[in-house]
Amino acid sequence: MAEMSDDVDVLRASVAALTAERDALVQAHEMELSRIRSEARESAVTSALRSEAIRLGAHDADAVIALMDRSGISWSDAGGLSGVEDAMNRAREARGFLFREERIGLPGSTGVGTAPRPAPAQAQDARLLPQQDYAARKRQFLAGII
Repeated sequence: MAEMSDDVDVLRASVAALTAERDALVQAHEMELSRIRSEARESAVTSALRSEAIRLGAHDADAVIALMDRSGISWSDAGGLSGVEDAMNRAREARGFLFREERIGLPGSTGVGTAPRPAPAQAQDARLLPQQDYAARKRQFLAGII
C-alpha cells in the first residue's frame, strides 16, 4: 500500500513538472506568434505604402515612408488596410518635393503621369477551369504554393 502511494506521489510530481513545462512552451509560442503577426502587419503596411508612393510618383519611396505620418492607417474588420491613400496624399501635400510633378499628357504623347491603380484580383471558379488547369492548381494548393 505504501509503495502504491509513493508511485502516485511520483506521478503527481511528474504531471506537475510536465504541466509547468507545457505552460512555459505555450507562453513562448504565443509570444513568438504575436511577434510574427506584428512583423507581418508592419510588412504589409510598408508594402502598401511603398506601392502607393511609387504609384504617385515618389522619387524615393523609402524616404517618403520614413517621413510620413502613419496615424490615419488602420486595419479594417475584414483584415484589409484603410487610410493608405489618404495618408500618402497628405504626405504628398506636406512634402511635395519628394514626388515628381504630375504632368497630364495629351493623347498620343509620352507625358509622364501617375501609374494607374492595378485592377483587383478576380476570383476563379474551379468548376469552370479545364481539367488540366484544375489538377495543376490543386497540386499547387496542396503543396502550399498558392
